[in-house]
Amino acid sequence: MKQAFVWNRFVPVFLAFTAVLILNALIYMPFLSDDALISMRYSMRLVDGDGLTWTEGPAVEGYSNLLWVLLTAAGVFLGINGVVTVRLLGILSMICFVFCVLFAYRRSIRREHMIVLLFAVISAPVGVWAIGGLEQPLVAALLALAIPLIWRIIDNRQAAVSLYLSSSIPLALLCVTRPDGVLFTFAAVAVLLFSGYGKRAFLLAVLPGFFILAQLGFRLGYYGDFIPNTARIKMCSSVHYFVGGIKYLIRGALVLFPLSLFSVAATVKAVRRRHIRTLLPAAMALVWIVYLILIGGDIFPAYRHFVPLVILFTWISIEEFPQIKRTFRTIFLFVVILLLFIALQYADSRSREAREERWEWNGQVTALVLKEAFGEREPLLAVTAAGSLPYWSELPSLDMLGLNDRYLAVNQGDGDKRGLLGHNVCNPDYILELQPDIISFNVAGEPSGLAIAESLSSSGEFQRLYSRMTIRGTRPYICHGVLWFNRESTLLGIEKTADSIVMPAYFFNMYKHTVMQNLNGIPGITISSRFPAGIVLTDLPYAGEWTPAEQSQFYSIRLQSAGDSLLVELDTNNTEPVFIRRVVLTRNADQ
Repeated sequence: MKQAFVWNRFVPVFLAFTAVLILNALIYMPFLSDDALISMRYSMRLVDGDGLTWTEGPAVEGYSNLLWVLLTAAGVFLGINGVVTVRLLGILSMICFVFCVLFAYRRSIRREHMIVLLFAVISAPVGVWAIGGLEQPLVAALLALAIPLIWRIIDNRQAAVSLYLSSSIPLALLCVTRPDGVLFTFAAVAVLLFSGYGKRAFLLAVLPGFFILAQLGFRLGYYGDFIPNTARIKMCSSVHYFVGGIKYLIRGALVLFPLSLFSVAATVKAVRRRHIRTLLPAAMALVWIVYLILIGGDIFPAYRHFVPLVILFTWISIEEFPQIKRTFRTIFLFVVILLLFIALQYADSRSREAREERWEWNGQVTALVLKEAFGEREPLLAVTAAGSLPYWSELPSLDMLGLNDRYLAVNQGDGDKRGLLGHNVCNPDYILELQPDIISFNVAGEPSGLAIAESLSSSGEFQRLYSRMTIRGTRPYICHGVLWFNRESTLLGIEKTADSIVMPAYFFNMYKHTVMQNLNGIPGITISSRFPAGIVLTDLPYAGEWTPAEQSQFYSIRLQSAGDSLLVELDTNNTEPVFIRRVVLTRNADQ
């Protein structure tokens, strides 16, 4: 009867918290991190038989979440859409966190426990990253599993070796979920050593050490490198980033008030009492906080790296939370604090970013245009945001910020060392040497805000080679993007010979109103009597007279020479818009 009573109480409480968690996550839909799409591209290519790679060419480890990539690949292999897969993994992982906390206290679930857990599940970091597509929910689930498992060792100083090894499984998985996951193993071992467990404490590090060595062996064999390519890009030590890390920590702690305050007070209390159960998550939190300061915090919405801290704060606070008498005053105070906490989650600018950020989905619209128009030709697409456009277009790609390019990670150039973390690479010469067929800045946006975008777009060679295109997509909704096409590209550019010039119509971009779009999978432009199109040709293979290879009854082609240049203009008197795929000029035979 007692066991039945435990479960009769546990199940409805668990379901209630699960519902609150899902509702909190739904508030931030359809947010999806662009970096999640980078990992998803690795997963997709793995399932397609292209290995753990981001694009063709030498393999590069441009992800830092191996286990997450593999789990995503498993979902895709089973036929589940990639976006659905990462959302399911995220939600289920966060639900696992809720389950672990409630299950650990299933025999004595007090309202104080539920108060702390409520603050955790309605926090912005948990809600946003449950559906954000990156590995933070998996980190949360593994941490939530690790704490009560290690508590078994703390509660039993004569624990067998097998208990140490089994309790360290979540820690080992953390090490291959993120490279910095090893910090939690370090903290756990340190707590046991501090508590007098002696050499047996190192048994907790056996499996994590094995997993780290196994991944290192795979990295050396498959990628030919000792460290992830991402580490070369993101590990930048400076006073600027140190200060940024402190600011990040302070802002995140304020947004998580009073959960952050509960955990500090609980840690002080645990230190005085030498309460090892509480000191375990407290040590993990301390190590993670120092790490966040050293790396300069994070640039993603809703304090992504605070997800582990929310889980650890929950364990710390629950373990030390005093029993509260149920009075009108305490209920009123709780309601006020709860409302303040909710207001902080939605008022903070970093949390608001997640509710308002949609550029990844705008990138999907442009990417689908590129895939439909040029997928079979496989042009090289250069990007500064390596997720959205490469993932949905499936085109061969060049990551101009170096996360997925070994050469750029080693030869970063003269970027702004005080700019966004991980966005400092600036090597325009390398980009121009490769002459990508299409270049995208800021996910089909204008070339601003990044050193590589401003440096590359201002170079004379770039301006000679590339034409600005406005792209109109209609799937899954109507949206416009901006890309730069290489006029001399052998796949997409203008073909010039001694006797002919073949111009894809999308290069007729002299007027701002001209947009490239697809008609039945064919790229081109639409003109009307109000909206003509034009192009100025230079560097013609021969001087002399050029004429249209053929005339259309629906539109006219006007040519006008101006020195070494030739103006070609398309116009129509047709009552309906006219779609044009290409224009061909021929050189007069008598020239």
